[in-house]
Amino acid sequence: MASETSRGASPRQKLGLCDFNLTLVCSFALLFLCSFNYGFSDQAFASTQATNSFAKQFGDLKFKSKKYALPALYLSLLNSLKAGTQLFGVFVGSWISKRYGRRWCIFLMNIYALGTTAVMVSGTNRAQMLTGRSLYSIYLGMQLSVIPIFLAEISPTYLRGSIGTLYWLSIKCGGLLITGIVRVTSKNKDYSAWQIPIGLIFVIPTIVISLIWFVPESPRWLLLDDNPDAALSSLTRLRRTRFDKKTAYTPQVISEEFSDLSDAVRELPTKPSDVSRIRHFLSIFSPANRQRTAIVIGLLFFQQSTGQSFASQYGTLFVKALHTVNPFSVTLGTNAIDIGGILFCMLLADRVGRRPVLIISALLQTAALLTMGGLGTSDASVTAVKAGIVAMLLLYSFGWSFGYAPLAYVVAAELPSPHLREYTLRVGYTVKLVMEFVISLTYPYLEDADKANLGGRLGFIYGSIAFLAFLFSLLFVPETRNIELEDMDEMFGKDNLSSGNEKLKSVGKEKM
Repeated sequence: MASETSRGASPRQKLGLCDFNLTLVCSFALLFLCSFNYGFSDQAFASTQATNSFAKQFGDLKFKSKKYALPALYLSLLNSLKAGTQLFGVFVGSWISKRYGRRWCIFLMNIYALGTTAVMVSGTNRAQMLTGRSLYSIYLGMQLSVIPIFLAEISPTYLRGSIGTLYWLSIKCGGLLITGIVRVTSKNKDYSAWQIPIGLIFVIPTIVISLIWFVPESPRWLLLDDNPDAALSSLTRLRRTRFDKKTAYTPQVISEEFSDLSDAVRELPTKPSDVSRIRHFLSIFSPANRQRTAIVIGLLFFQQSTGQSFASQYGTLFVKALHTVNPFSVTLGTNAIDIGGILFCMLLADRVGRRPVLIISALLQTAALLTMGGLGTSDASVTAVKAGIVAMLLLYSFGWSFGYAPLAYVVAAELPSPHLREYTLRVGYTVKLVMEFVISLTYPYLEDADKANLGGRLGFIYGSIAFLAFLFSLLFVPETRNIELEDMDEMFGKDNLSSGNEKLKSVGKEKM
């Protein structure tokens, strides 16, 4: 199988601008616009909850400070309950995506987003805002279940890592834009300070709903759905250019790619007709698949457990509590640094591989968080200590965005068997969202001055987990660079992890 797929590999190793037709570029652009809205809306919530007008409408008046503040319980629920509804969205989205196709899932989830955004914008009390945000997170879960898979399935093999990294880049760009908007609107004295940023969420779903049917369906999904004619038409639209003589994607190469893809799909293990859905789901833990399932779970576990939701959801509030610099300026800087980290990841993911980048990412996170913890043991009133904690928060955010933020999604979408991809990712995303829930729920109590009041010492907790992420990346994560998605079954044919890594390396060399 590997030797057959290598026939069409060489022309795709070096791609120029002429190899990307308008359909492929526009498809990427629309999918990136979806993920842009993920970051846009997520940071809209995280930033607006730090505005004075939001605290005035949904918070309580503190008699000592004569200022409004959100109660710790409400703040905890506001940022943790969404993990449960987002998990529900992952299951709903993956079911729609698997049964009806990627485009139908994207179309329906954006219609749903419009309704739940209206609930939030019109919110006048805590219950309505909490309900609106929790319901909106179902949309975020549906997006999580379909966008990374769709990008992986339509991307050229030798650019799959970079394209997957662009997914996270677009999320961070959305966060950067809305943070800048909130920095401006936060000066408003009325409720428009938080209503304008949340109201802007209406824009992107409207655009996506209008344009999604111009995007070709995933050729891989169409083949798995036993529709080869539509799959060939879709692949041709995604690969054919006007420069047939100059491009690597000549009609012959497209035909060979489709033939290889069809052969690979036919050779995949399929669900027997007499096997129930539960037994089919449990096959992700079978000897042939449990290694990949464990790696996917580990990647998504460590992506969240090193404190990402603390930095993204509470970062503005954390810096605000330090009383050093404008918290919205720091959040802007964090998003800008994150974008820099993602750009470095894009340059390296398809050149040096996923595994080395993940190892470096975990090391940077460990160093930043443990240093933050050490600074947290010093006198909290010293300005230099506060500045050091903010600097370590920025370094941690860079390290996370450099590797684990984008590549956990990339590798998690690459590893599973195509017939089990949705099931495997459901389990992985369940673990990810449970960890996000735990961290979002516990942070207000760990930081609250009347509770644990840990401050920068939180770095000791998250830094220890980041060190475990480093060991996991070093010992268990395989390299998937330049490997066709359909070849993963062959390369994980043996249960032994080291033999699996050797097979990955040998097939990667054969394709090069």
